[in-house]
Amino acid sequence: MKKLFLFAVCLFMATVSFSQVKHIKILSVSDMHATIDKMPKLKAFADSLRTVDPNLIVLSAGDNRTGNPYNDTYPETSLPMTMLMNKVGFDASAVGNHEFDSKVEGFRNVINKSNFPYLCANATFTDSLRLHVFPYKIMCRNGVKIGIVGSVQLNSAGIPDSHPDVLKGVKFRPIDDILPRYKWIRDQVDVMILLSHDGLEAGAATAEKYPFIDAIISGHTHQVIDNNFLNGVLINQASSKLKGVNITDIDVENGKVISKKSKYIDLATFSKEDAEAKKMLNEFKNNPFLKETLTYVSSPFQTAQELGIMEMDALREELGVDVAIQNGGGVRFSTFPVGDFTVGDLLSLDPFGNNAVVYELTGKELEDFIMNNLDVDEKGMPYVSGCSYVMTVKRGNTKEDTHPTGIKITMDKGKFSRTAKYKVVTNSYAASVSTSPKADKGTELFDKCSDITMRWLKKQESVNYTGRKNSTVNYVK
Repeated sequence: MKKLFLFAVCLFMATVSFSQVKHIKILSVSDMHATIDKMPKLKAFADSLRTVDPNLIVLSAGDNRTGNPYNDTYPETSLPMTMLMNKVGFDASAVGNHEFDSKVEGFRNVINKSNFPYLCANATFTDSLRLHVFPYKIMCRNGVKIGIVGSVQLNSAGIPDSHPDVLKGVKFRPIDDILPRYKWIRDQVDVMILLSHDGLEAGAATAEKYPFIDAIISGHTHQVIDNNFLNGVLINQASSKLKGVNITDIDVENGKVISKKSKYIDLATFSKEDAEAKKMLNEFKNNPFLKETLTYVSSPFQTAQELGIMEMDALREELGVDVAIQNGGGVRFSTFPVGDFTVGDLLSLDPFGNNAVVYELTGKELEDFIMNNLDVDEKGMPYVSGCSYVMTVKRGNTKEDTHPTGIKITMDKGKFSRTAKYKVVTNSYAASVSTSPKADKGTELFDKCSDITMRWLKKQESVNYTGRKNSTVNYVK
């Protein structure tokens, strides 16, 4: 009888042990864009979670760099952001389209200095690039095996939203061609995550096709996506520039996920900063050049268009052309208060280092170029100087599914003619992605647009663009 009782107790204990629920916690961010000033806070926040759960996993959904001149102009490519990410203790990052902004050589240096892997399954790199990007990572935390597959968005040209010249030697495939090849990971792990720099709409499409994924942690579209479920797949995204983070909690029992949820947390509600990360930040920000004043903003900028017009006025007037055009994604913030406008401010507004390219275009080619610019950039209306326009755009089922159908241009000086010729300046990114027909192949000046703008701003005692608007897009079904 005693032996039978002991056997029953042992069987009960074994059952309890076997069916024990195991928990993992993930802190994820997206599109940090070199917001180094908030990294000491992120470090402190991550450490506060680790005091409760030392098995915390920290992930980035890509675009870690580009957006802060203290990082982007640092002598060693993106070293401040890389070292601060190491300090926070990241476990993996997706490859964002802006990871390539310093070309493959710069990205290689970032990877080699990172204490965590960059993941991207739908990109392949020639051996000569020596770029150690991995398609996936499998880790074990708290007795739970987690498989993480990385991916990056591709635009209509089949490449990420990057200057084509910085992608030489890299081949990309649609995620639908690649993800089925990694279904085997599902059988090897308890939790499978897609770390995707591709946004909500792409994530929703992936969730519909591949329900074997437990969660999609996404980036690229700068949205707050909190605890969103589709086809049983959890999808989230943590805004941009460290405005907030997502906390994902997953419970596993007997090797299967039994519950999952995520919560977006505004980092403004957290006040602590890590002292060591703060000291590191201050050392990286010791750059007097970026604090140099260029001009004075006498009335606040209230829209991205006002800032875009200012930049294009600078290019047009400095180069003596008729029209200047900036792609919508080239203006990186939308407001600026009254006060000094510094070199650092300008390089935050235009962090890409693109050169100026000058064309001689007919009026018809100019119409096509402006419409095509909206079509291929997918980041909003192009900004112009020297003319104004009203564009009609047919919108499909998604924000990206847009088709410009007509445009009316009015010149600031003289009457617009579709047969007349105009000197037009744009940046080398907009020129490289343009697919509209042009007889003139363009002349690259090898003079950075930001440097040209800087020279112009130094000549302005003050600037006032409040209320300026010279382009309108009318969306129709």
